[in-house]
Amino acid sequence: MGAVTDPIATPYFYDRLRARVEGLTDDELTWEPASGVTTIGWRLAHIADGLAADRNWRWLGREPDARPTPVRTTAAEAVADLEDAWRRWDGLVSPLTPAELDAPVGPVGGPFAASSRRELVLHIVDELIHHGAEVALVRDLYAARP
Repeated sequence: MGAVTDPIATPYFYDRLRARVEGLTDDELTWEPASGVTTIGWRLAHIADGLAADRNWRWLGREPDARPTPVRTTAAEAVADLEDAWRRWDGLVSPLTPAELDAPVGPVGGPFAASSRRELVLHIVDELIHHGAEVALVRDLYAARP
């Protein structure tokens, strides 16, 4: 997201998440801190799916960059999918001009038609940040278990 001169343009929030999943193991990926509590694997898939959702392309005025949803059974696959989703997201958002970001989503957004495209970008970034923080917390809990 480097081309847009805007506070959301910094990749710091992604770099921070990417650093926190460095060395992620398969055991960490599937470990539940408490029974029924979602795993790091679920959180990483949720982040990647949010970044790569077809909706993003349509709501930002582009043709969807369709791809099959990958099967993520190992930590390496989950991290690779996260990286791929980030590259796709960055490629979608980086070329947007301030005017494009300020434009409304339009009818394709249904009840969010009047929202700006910038609001969608900020929503996706917020999802990455808060679920990324959960990933970091669960990794810390995993490392601290008896």
